[in-house]
Amino acid sequence: MKNNNINIVKDLKNLLDDYMTEASSREFIIKLQEDSFAYNNEESDFNELEKSQVEYEVPKGIDHRIMVDKMITHCENDLPEERFYNLLLDLSQLMLHSGEVSFSLEIADDLLSKLNFDNKYVSVLAEANLMVSKIYWSQAIWDDCSYYVSKAMQLFLSISSEPGIAKCENMLGTLYGEKGEFEKAQQYLENALKHLKVDDDLSSRAMILTNLGIINTISGDFEKAVWNFKNSIEKFESLNDTRRLSRVYHNIGMLYTRMGKYDAALDEFNKCISHSLDNDYLSNCAVAYVGKAFIYTKLKNSALADAYTDKAMEIAYKINDTLSIADIYKIKGMIHTEMDNFQLSEEFFENSIRLNKDLENKLNTAESSAELGKLLQKNEREEEAKPYLDSAVSYYKDINDEDIVADLVENNFK
Repeated sequence: MKNNNINIVKDLKNLLDDYMTEASSREFIIKLQEDSFAYNNEESDFNELEKSQVEYEVPKGIDHRIMVDKMITHCENDLPEERFYNLLLDLSQLMLHSGEVSFSLEIADDLLSKLNFDNKYVSVLAEANLMVSKIYWSQAIWDDCSYYVSKAMQLFLSISSEPGIAKCENMLGTLYGEKGEFEKAQQYLENALKHLKVDDDLSSRAMILTNLGIINTISGDFEKAVWNFKNSIEKFESLNDTRRLSRVYHNIGMLYTRMGKYDAALDEFNKCISHSLDNDYLSNCAVAYVGKAFIYTKLKNSALADAYTDKAMEIAYKINDTLSIADIYKIKGMIHTEMDNFQLSEEFFENSIRLNKDLENKLNTAESSAELGKLLQKNEREEEAKPYLDSAVSYYKDINDEDIVADLVENNFK
C-alpha cells in the first residue's frame, strides 16, 4: 500500500467498523491492501512516444484559475456588455475542455445570473443554457443536461434561430447516444442537419457529422462512418479547430478498433493524444488513453494496457469523467483476467457495471456484463454467468449487432 493511501485506509476502516462487524471490516480492508499489490508491475520497454504519453503531467489548474479570473475582471470593465458575455461563454467552453469542470460551470452560472433578468440578449442566454447542458453532459448528469438543453431550445425557438435549434438537436443526439439509445440519437442528429443551410455554421455541421459517424461506427455502418468523419475533418481543418479535430482522430481510432485494425487505430489515437497534450485538452486525452489501453489489452500487452489505464484514471478523476472511469474499470478487469487475477478482475467488472447502470449507459453496461459473464464461465460458474450474458445478448439484439450476439450466444451454450 502506497504511503499516501495509509490515512484513507485507516479512515475507511474506522467508517466500516460502524456498519460491519469488526472482523468483517478488517477482512475487507486486508483484501483491499492485498489488491494494491496485485497490479501489474511488469517491466516493459516503452518507446519514447509511449513514455511521453504515460509520463504526461496533468495540469493542476491553479494557474488557469488565477489567469482567467484576472481576464474576467479586466474585460468586464473594458468590453461592451454583449462582447463580455460572449467572452464568458468562450471561457466556460475553454475551461471545460481543459478539465476545469467546476470552474467552467461557475463561469456559465455567473453568466446565467447576469442574463436571466435581461431580455436584451436572448441568443446569448440560449447559448449559456446550452453551455450548462454540455457541462452536465460531460459529467453524465442526464436530467440536468436535458433540463438546460430544453431551456436553450425554447429560447432559440422564440427567436427562430435555426442554427441554435440545430445545436440543441445535436446536444440531444449526443445525450441519447451516451445512454446507448442509438435510434433516438440518430433521429435527433439527422433533424439537426435539416435545420442548417449549406452556408450555416460550419462548426455545428462538422460536429453533427462527427456524432453521426460515431453512431454509424456503433451500428456497424463503417462506410458511412468514414464518409462522415472525412467530411468533419475537412471542415474542422478549414476552421483550424485543433481540439475538435483531435476528437475526430479519436473517433476514427474507435472505428478502426471496431474493425479490428489495431495498428491503424493506434495511429489515430496517437494523433489525437499528440494534439491534445500540446494544448492540455484533458477530455480528449482521457478517452484516447482508454482507447489505447483497450487495444493493448487485446494485444496482450498488459504492461502498456495498465500504464495507459492508470494515466486515463488520473485524468478522468481530475475532470470527473465517470463514464470513462467505468470504462477504465472494464479494461482493468480485462487486464487482470489475462493475468489470472480472477477475483480482482470480477470486482473491476462489477464496479464498471454498477457505475454504468447508475449512469444509464446501456451499451457500456452490456459490454461489461459480457466480460463478466465470460470470466465467470472461465471459472466454471455457469449459473452465475448466465444472467450477465443474457442481459448483454438482449441489449445487442435491440441494437441489431448480430456479430456480438452470435459470439455471446456461442459462449452462453459452451
